[in-house]
Amino acid sequence: MGNDAGNRLFQPINRNPRSVYHRVIDEIKRNIFEGRLQPGDRLPAERELVAMLGVSRTSVREALKMLAAEGLVSIRHGQGAFISEQDPDEYLKQFANHLPVNQETVRHLFAVRKILEPQAARWVAERASQADIQDLVTMVTTTRDQLGRLRSGRLSLLAGHDSSFHSRLAQATGNTVLVRIMHSMLDLLADSRSRSLAIPGRGERSVEEHYEVVKALSRRDAEGAAAAMLHHLEDVEEQLAETWLQE
Repeated sequence: MGNDAGNRLFQPINRNPRSVYHRVIDEIKRNIFEGRLQPGDRLPAERELVAMLGVSRTSVREALKMLAAEGLVSIRHGQGAFISEQDPDEYLKQFANHLPVNQETVRHLFAVRKILEPQAARWVAERASQADIQDLVTMVTTTRDQLGRLRSGRLSLLAGHDSSFHSRLAQATGNTVLVRIMHSMLDLLADSRSRSLAIPGRGERSVEEHYEVVKALSRRDAEGAAAAMLHHLEDVEEQLAETWLQE
């Protein structure tokens, strides 16, 4: 193979630090939206973030500067970077609006989810232990009860619940390949969840739809559970599509 052919085959790997620090920003935002970081919390020290994220110190510094410019993080000299203290729900809505979401990718994601997750619900009804099903029931009923008492911090609760519910359902199937597939989609799931929960009432509606799923699971109604899951996914996708038409 001559040098010309080699030059055509191989192109430089993109090491643009801008793309790296934007990924750092997205990762910090996701941790906040999932409730792992709360308003007022101190972020890990710079060197810890470098080690955790596997990026350069320059990328971490640029990411924190951008977050500070957006008002989402405050940097205190000699103390570190802190999540800005605001009303938790309003704060998370800001994150949802800032997260980049590719509409075509989300449509593709839901196309896959509508195949996998109704089948997952069917398998759980048919195969899961009673303890697994009770865990899912408890997860949903506990969230419903908490929502009835919370006035703020609801979006963080809803984001954490949605992530935990769909992950736990996959685990309850006992199918390790399905669990790995769901894990590999975590970033895409987090992006679409963030956007959907920014729709007023969407998170509460999802909890009620999860409740319909677990009621069917409790009856060991495989087809009912699959239908309830499909309805839930179609409902979320439809609402997301409506918001995109308004943009």
